[in-house]
Amino acid sequence: MNTYPYTSSQIREIVIGAKALRRPEMLIKGKPLPFVSYGERGRRIDLPLELVKGAIVLDLRFHVRAPVFDSPETFEAALILVERVRGIGWHATGKKRFYGRQVIPKGWHQNILDPNLEPNNPDRNRHVPIKDFEPSDLAAFFMEAARVWHINLPIEESLL
Repeated sequence: MNTYPYTSSQIREIVIGAKALRRPEMLIKGKPLPFVSYGERGRRIDLPLELVKGAIVLDLRFHVRAPVFDSPETFEAALILVERVRGIGWHATGKKRFYGRQVIPKGWHQNILDPNLEPNNPDRNRHVPIKDFEPSDLAAFFMEAARVWHINLPIEESLL
């Protein structure tokens, strides 16, 4: 029996709804993004979110990590609603499964996850290509991922 607290339709509504930082003071206009060290050459940030309109959601976060700070191919983002429900990542060649079925597309893609589905259901974690997504650095990736998930951020893209 699945105990995930949100239905599939609630997940979709939360993902497409406008979101803002629960603590906007975390991003101060004119200051660099507050990334922290991650490994030897990486950076990461984890920000609590809230819906602009609608129900109160206490367990919603925007997480971005870059295992290698100056290598966009290593960048990853996650929209977490208790657990990861969306992700953005990059794959150099794509990945196929049985009979040539494309499982992970080449280049930037979005993971669309539904924790309500059984682990062996192929729709539990779908990988969908993202068009017009070519971040040049970590700040651009951060802003583009926020745009994909409708997260309103009170900062300028050039600050990192």
